[in-house]
Amino acid sequence: MEPSGFDYVAGQIPLYRDLLLSLPEQVKAQAFDIHIASGQPVSICGREGTEFLTSGGETVRAKDRGIVTTPRQLQELFLHACDHSVFRHEEEIRRGYVRLGENCRVGICGTAVVEKGHIQSVRDVTSLVYRIPRQVVGCGDRLFLEGVPVDRGVLVAGPPSSGKTTFLRDVARSLSLGKFGPSRRVAVVDERGELGGFDLGPTADLLRGYPKAAGLDVAVRMLSPEVIFCDELSAGDLDTVKSAAASGAALVASVHGEAEELFRRPLCRALLETGAFQTAVCLAGRDSPGAIRAILTISPEGGEASCGGFRGGLTDPQRTAGGDPGGGPVKTPGPVVA
Repeated sequence: MEPSGFDYVAGQIPLYRDLLLSLPEQVKAQAFDIHIASGQPVSICGREGTEFLTSGGETVRAKDRGIVTTPRQLQELFLHACDHSVFRHEEEIRRGYVRLGENCRVGICGTAVVEKGHIQSVRDVTSLVYRIPRQVVGCGDRLFLEGVPVDRGVLVAGPPSSGKTTFLRDVARSLSLGKFGPSRRVAVVDERGELGGFDLGPTADLLRGYPKAAGLDVAVRMLSPEVIFCDELSAGDLDTVKSAAASGAALVASVHGEAEELFRRPLCRALLETGAFQTAVCLAGRDSPGAIRAILTISPEGGEASCGGFRGGLTDPQRTAGGDPGGGPVKTPGPVVA
């Protein structure tokens, strides 16, 4: 994206485009998202907290100085995000977002229309959250420098805005480029349109907009990948993860979760017990997007016992003894949790 993720997103918000583009670069660089709500001031959330956009093209802490968006203006922005075709984006809207261009999205908040327990549509839109895409080249390097066996599966966990997508993208790019060894065949299943858009290297195949199950099936059957990447796993993806693990291709994926709760959350435990992941990577948090807090080795036997053994090792960052990216063992200082 040129010239930056923030400027690209600002260009998708015509009502405030010029004001957002005029902001200082240090404000743009630390921003996670732009929040626009009906009857509320426009806010920018970032590493330094939440600030509000003024009519003079500045950001301030005092919300009463921020520009307030009217219900009509919000509706116009929503229609613009949908290219004035809500029907064409209906499936995305049901899932709470609309894709903007190649690798970013806007979250849609409103009233769900539910039929037989399933969301059919969203009405009365009340707020829009524009996420800022980032490329942080090198943020995944420690994974290789620590000797993590990527081809035995890696689960990346972190809270919102911790840089999980950014981290996955950088690891995929490094494998494709052969930055730390021979170039690897990589398939990226980009269900929500956030992993792609930036350079993924010469041997990466991008499946944009595919549901995870369909994308993994196409990748395994048609693309012959060595490593498959996908973002934001949920409980509904467990069977898909098991199938991917049985295919012979390695899976590198992300899940929401703090380091301390990684092995307490049922979803995280269930994912680790599939046997698809030999390594768990815990990211530091929103103050340092893409930075690693801990690398933990999963016992190759899998199952309840191996997960339970991690509980005492999550209070401090750990170094893992794993192997080189091709699977060979190496020795690294510090304890191994397994």
